[in-house]
This record gives sequence, C-alpha cells and structure tokens, in this order.
Amino acid sequence: MASAGPADGGDGDEDDVVEEETTGGGSAHPDGPDRSAADSGGGVGSVGCCVGGQQRSGQSRTRQNRGVPLPPGWKSLENGIDVCLPRGTSDASRRLSAAIIRRTIAGEQQVTQLIQEQGADLNVEAWLRVAGTTGGCVLYPRLSLCIDNLTDNSLPSIWAGDGGDYSPVAMPTWETPGLQLAVMRSLIQRGADINRGAGVARPIRVAIASCNREAFDLLMGQPGAHPFTALTTRIQLRGRRVMLLPFTLPTDQPTEAHEAILLSFYRELVQRDSTLATERGPNGTNLVHWAAMTSPVWSQHFIESYIDLLVANGADITAVSSDRLTPLHYVAHCGSHRVAASLCRRLAAADISRGLPNASTSTPLTVAAIRLDDDTQQLQDNNTEQAERDRLTIQIPSLQNTIPVLLQAGADIGLMPTATDQHHRRRQQLVLSEYATVLNNLPDDVMGAINAVLAPQRSLAALLAPRLAVGPQEAPIFAWRLASYLFDMAAATQTITEAIGLRHSAMARRVRAAVEHFVWSGVYEASSNREVVGGMADVGGEMVRMPLQCFAINAG
Repeated sequence: MASAGPADGGDGDEDDVVEEETTGGGSAHPDGPDRSAADSGGGVGSVGCCVGGQQRSGQSRTRQNRGVPLPPGWKSLENGIDVCLPRGTSDASRRLSAAIIRRTIAGEQQVTQLIQEQGADLNVEAWLRVAGTTGGCVLYPRLSLCIDNLTDNSLPSIWAGDGGDYSPVAMPTWETPGLQLAVMRSLIQRGADINRGAGVARPIRVAIASCNREAFDLLMGQPGAHPFTALTTRIQLRGRRVMLLPFTLPTDQPTEAHEAILLSFYRELVQRDSTLATERGPNGTNLVHWAAMTSPVWSQHFIESYIDLLVANGADITAVSSDRLTPLHYVAHCGSHRVAASLCRRLAAADISRGLPNASTSTPLTVAAIRLDDDTQQLQDNNTEQAERDRLTIQIPSLQNTIPVLLQAGADIGLMPTATDQHHRRRQQLVLSEYATVLNNLPDDVMGAINAVLAPQRSLAALLAPRLAVGPQEAPIFAWRLASYLFDMAAATQTITEAIGLRHSAMARRVRAAVEHFVWSGVYEASSNREVVGGMADVGGEMVRMPLQCFAINAG
C-alpha cells in the first residue's frame, strides 16, 4: 500500500518534494531516514535472531497479542518485516538488537552485561524492510527502537522500506514504562548517541510520533557532557525538523488525546528554541508547506492550534518555495482541506488567489482543479491498477473538500485558464460544480449564523421575562428590550463572519451585510423574538412566515 510516509532524503535533511508534488507525482515528504546504503546486498546481512527466536511469555506485548488487528497498511515483526544489521556485526551486538526489538530484556543488568562484558556496539543501526521487497531499508538506531508507540498504532512511529515506498511497523511494547526508561538510560549512560539517526529515525522524532512523554522527557533532559566519554549527550534540535507533524497513512486515526500530547511537545520545543518554528528546507519550504503535505487525518482544532503555534513563533504562511509556491498551493495539490481552512482564515484575498510570477493563472484553485481532474481521469481509466485505484478513492474526496474551502474564501474562478480546450473546460466545470454546492449550502449557513448570534439575546430575554413585574403580554417585550442593551454587536459581526465562511468576494460582503442588518433589526427594532421569527400568513394558498418591514434591505 502506498504510504504517506517519509521520503528518501539522503542524509535525512533533503527536501525534494516540490517538483514531485506539483507535477502530480506520488507521495513525497520533506525528509526521511537514510536508506542510500541499504540495498539487496552491499554489506547488509539479515539477522534471524532479530525477527525470530523464542519470546519470553508476557515479556513483550503487541496489538496482535492483545487480539487487535493491525490498522490498514501496517506491518509487524510477525507479519512481513525483515530486520537487517551490517555484515560483520558482532554476536553481542546482534543479541542486544534482538533483545531490544523483541522487548525480551529483563532489566538494566542484561544491557550492562551485553555491552561491558560482551562488547556490544551501542550505535549499530538496524535496517527495516518489508519482506520480499528489494531496494532501500530504513535505518534506526537502537535508542529509537527502544521507544514504545503509545498511540495503540493510531500513529506510525517506525517505518520500513517497501520497494519505492514505506510501510509503518507495529512494534512490541515493554512490560512496563519503567523498563523502557531503564534500558534507554543504560544505553545513554554507556555512550549511545541520542542524536544518531536521520530524519524520522532520530530518537526525538520517534518519541514525538509515539506520543511517548517519558521517552521525550528523558531525551530532552540530558545534561550535556557525557560522564565517561567525549560524546555530548545534549539533545540537538535545530535542523532536525522536530516540529514536523508525524507522517501518517491516510487511513490512520489519531485521537484527541494524541493530538493534545503532540501539541504539548511542540509547545515545549518552541519554548526551548523559537527558531524551530521558522526552519526551512533547501528549496525554501517551511513547516506550513510541510503541514500541507500531511494526510488529512488531523482534527480542525488540532490544525488550528498547530498553525497558531507556528505563526506565533514566526512562521510565514505566505512564504514561497524556490519555485514560488505558497503553502496554499501545496494545500491545493495535496487536498489538505483542514489546513486550507486554517490558512484561508488568515490570508488576504490577494494571497488566496495568488498565481506564479510567470503563470498568473496558476492559482491554488487552478492547482486543485488540475489535481482533481487528473486523479478523476486516472480513476476512470480501466488500465489503472487496483492499488492505485484504492489510493485515488481515498484522495479524491479530500481534493473535492478543498475546492469549496478555497471558493468560500474568495478564490477567483475568473483567474483560471480560459476554457479554450477540453482540459480547461472540464476543470472549470469541476470547480463550478463545487461552487454550486457552496451556494446551495448558503441558506443553511446563514440561518445557522443568525441563530448562533441571537442565542445570547434569546436566552437573556427568556431569563428576564418571568422576573419582571408586568403582565404576561408585556413581559416578553420588556425583557427583549432590556436584553438588547447588553447585546455585543461587534462580537456578533465576528460570529457571522466565521459562521457563514464566505470571504473576500462581493457576494460575501452582500451576504454578511444582509445578515448583520437582520440581526441588528431583530435585536434593536423588533419587540420580541416572536417578531424576529415572523408571523404566519397565507400567501398564494401556502402558509409562510412574513418578514417585518424592519428587515428589508435596500438595493445595493
């Protein structure tokens, strides 16, 4: 299954995403573990002791052992993963790797024995690859492989090479969190490099993706100089892209609790070094570009909080890559509709419909239409293989959800290429179809906005009416007027803007003006909620609610 996992980044800090992402290539991401040296031969030796052998009863736990099936697209040590070590690795190093991967270590003493008495190499990396595939492996240092994934495999933290792609790996878990920390401390105290690894394989990146607070705190809390060696044990954060969202499959399902833990990690990271929020790749892309490339598995609240944090610490949501592409261009291509909604809420009209210097029609809306059209045509092609059909079936709804977000934010359809050929006409029709959906939803959005804004007025009036020393007919009128003195029209205007969603267009301005006029008239000119709702009248043989004259809107 094609993953949304880490791309081959050479040394882990290459960013080769833009060309592939803007030409309709496969999934690509800004960094990833070094797999350049790992191929079907060339110094790699399969290590049966790492993936086979006897497990101690009750010592390691996996989802399979607990009777829970693996999530779609995931692999496990028992289900299709080969673990390799470099040729010439000592027996003690092999046993240490096997014991860590299988979670068969009984305690710190066993680690000490393998290292001090038998000479196990602390910094040997294990290479993970899907069984039966050729090509690259993903290299993980032992410290990374010590870290338990505490998301119950809702988020990937360990990946294996899968031909030209990647698959997440479900690992066993330690019997107790204390045992995990004891093993990690033992490795660190005896010289294991806490900064070893590349890209997502670094221990700190694995701890974050695993939502493992204990491992994160241990790594972040290292004091600096190593007591027994010349190595530094202070965690290195700059240039490690620790603020990146974890890579996921489009079918993964992080929970609200996982999102809260991740946000706590990111806040702690920028508190230590705010420049982490402004890091860029070699081609100019920043964390907002990279967020646009993640699978749409995150909640809207999480995305809003994450981007709020980045912006508060200096991230530029209008930054352009070396190819002059903004984060919104990336969003449009990848179908990250929740990131699109967050960005559009912050961007000016000119940024929402920004083209390229030499291609003014290449706006985010055009990019989204091209990607949706290309994917739709590919899905309808009888020659498309089933695996690709499955990917497209998941991807297309996200693209369809992104176009309405852009349209609501005022993306200009008139800037799309002129419909002079079949491709342009088909793409414009896709956009117009989504625009019709936006317009059809507008009445419900308007009614929802009005009810949301009037809710405090109605509640306060209902609370006051029974307490007034007037007759039952007069009480609602006096209560409504008294409540109106406390009505916050400025807050109401903000609520209307957010609830309707339309921005940066003549239609948006007219609709908001109409709703604001209705609300103002209802609060300050109507005598009660009954007048706001309107009385019933027979119009052409049909009973309808008649609006009061105070709600009439002048032409223009």
